[in-house]
Amino acid sequence: MSIVIIIFNVIAAAASAVASGIALFNPSSLSGSTQVEPGEVFYARMYAVRAIPFGIVVGVLPFWFHGTAVATLLYTAALIQAVDVVIGLGKRDWGMAAGASVGTIIHVLCALSIRGALS
Repeated sequence: MSIVIIIFNVIAAAASAVASGIALFNPSSLSGSTQVEPGEVFYARMYAVRAIPFGIVVGVLPFWFHGTAVATLLYTAALIQAVDVVIGLGKRDWGMAAGASVGTIIHVLCALSIRGALS
């Protein structure tokens, strides 16, 4: 397995976790609202409480473990990023769509690398 793919994976996972952390403290960065409503604050908190720990696990685990469970976790992360691409396209948020597309590709490549498909 290539250490380069693992490093790109940790960068992609960290970017996702950091983005949710930014939204936690500045919910308008996620919604684009000029006036943040209580529901947006709730959503940003709910999003961050899941995305931050998940991003840490997705980024760190491939450094030490290379089994089926880690590959499955990475495929799950890729699926989540793929859904973010669809959401970004729906919002016409090209930055979100592009970033999530890159994340999707990196997580899939890392999972394939763990499974030995890229050897």
